[in-house]
Formats: sequence, C-alpha cells, structure tokens
Amino acid sequence: MMTDNLNGGNGKGLVIFGLLVLIFLIMGLAAYAISGHMGIEDRFNSAVGISGEVEEEEGSGFLGFNIEGNQLHYLIIFAALVILCAVLYLKFKL
Repeated sequence: MMTDNLNGGNGKGLVIFGLLVLIFLIMGLAAYAISGHMGIEDRFNSAVGISGEVEEEEGSGFLGFNIEGNQLHYLIIFAALVILCAVLYLKFKL
C-alpha cells in the first residue's frame, strides 16, 4: 500500500512530513550543541555570578534533560500521544 501511494503521486504529504521531521531534528541537535548540557538555572547562575548549590551528580538525565517527578506519568502521557498520533494517521491516511 505504501508503494502505491508513493507511485501514484499521493506521497507528497509523506515526503513533506519527513522533511519537516528532519528539519526539526537538525534544529534540535543544533540547539543542543549550542547550549550544551547545562540547564537554564546553571547558565543563569554563572552569568550573574551566583555560586550554585551543591552540584548534582553528572550523567544524570538524558541529553541534558532531567525528568523531575514521577516518570510513570511521563511514560503514560507519551504512550497516549503515540496512540493518538497512530489513530489520527490511520483515520486520515493518504
């Protein structure tokens, strides 16, 4: 089915979506490369000369992000968003 959509000329939306994903992925990686692993509080404290609190252990978090609160809630919300996207994709499929 997928090749039928692409061969029939109906794959323009999929190509545009793929390009948008690629553009935002590149922009996100560029923002991470520019800002580094420091959080906004760390950058603010160093910019104004405030000595920060006791440093947290390095390596906690993922790509500079630390999840605060119950991680199960984040997982449930992420799963709900994935399911919603899948349902919308199947409903409005090209």
